[in-house]
Amino acid sequence: MGKHIVIVDDQPDIVAITKTRLEANGYQVSSTMGARAAQDILRFKPDLILMDVMMPGADGFAVVRELKRYPDVSKVPIIIFSGKPKEAMLDLFGPEGIAGYISKPCEPEELLAQIKKTLGS
Repeated sequence: MGKHIVIVDDQPDIVAITKTRLEANGYQVSSTMGARAAQDILRFKPDLILMDVMMPGADGFAVVRELKRYPDVSKVPIIIFSGKPKEAMLDLFGPEGIAGYISKPCEPEELLAQIKKTLGS
């Protein structure tokens, strides 16, 4: 089985399309959102996280801060997956540390290239 990726997003259509693309390329994929995201990620123990920023319940900033408190997942690479401008996201997440940024909607090739680069595969 391939590397495990968790999609943290509150838009079911984005999750479904992204999950289908990733699974077709050999990745194991789970999804979660909002206030339960950090606990789900602790349970899933993924190799990579695709993190939306704007979600009800708990935004991406809150989830990233919470994950950094847990040694089991604090080093898991996080790629911001957002419709917000890249520069703004990199500035906001700089202190939290992120592995990359993908703008939504994205081209499938861009998504896969960023994931492969981040995972070193």
